[in-house]
Amino acid sequence: MTLSLIFNDNFYSGGLYVFPNLAIAGLVYISAYLGIYPGWLMSYILFYIYGSMTPLNPAVFGFIGTLSYTVSYILWRKIPYDNAVTEILIVFITSCIYYITLFFIVFYFYGIHFLYWDFFISYSFPVSVSTALFAPAVFFFFKKAGYKNFLKKNKLIYL
Repeated sequence: MTLSLIFNDNFYSGGLYVFPNLAIAGLVYISAYLGIYPGWLMSYILFYIYGSMTPLNPAVFGFIGTLSYTVSYILWRKIPYDNAVTEILIVFITSCIYYITLFFIVFYFYGIHFLYWDFFISYSFPVSVSTALFAPAVFFFFKKAGYKNFLKKNKLIYL
């Protein structure tokens, strides 16, 4: 989470933000193997911490994280394949839902007006694409680290 914020702040070239949101990629991996209630709690805590590093209310990010987790959880249960293309597709959809929800909350609820096309074209779409393309590496890392086995051993999987 912190890496995403640091790299986007320090390496923004005035054009596109392209550093992937690693928290979303991790959230999608966890939703593939974790149950609905522990996943909701874990995603709320993860994104609440993420939101506390921003000027907005951290509970907003917690809500968006749980919404993204729910979308990812449903997609993993509907799509029976577990390969790189599926990972990329689910991460892209989840990331788009995350940024669209963030946009609507910031733009309409908080009344912070900005160029929404600039937000979608130069930030949310490129970050969603880079996150989706980077997701197989995150999944590979978690699989090599044995995170799925950790979840099973500690009975955190409720399918």
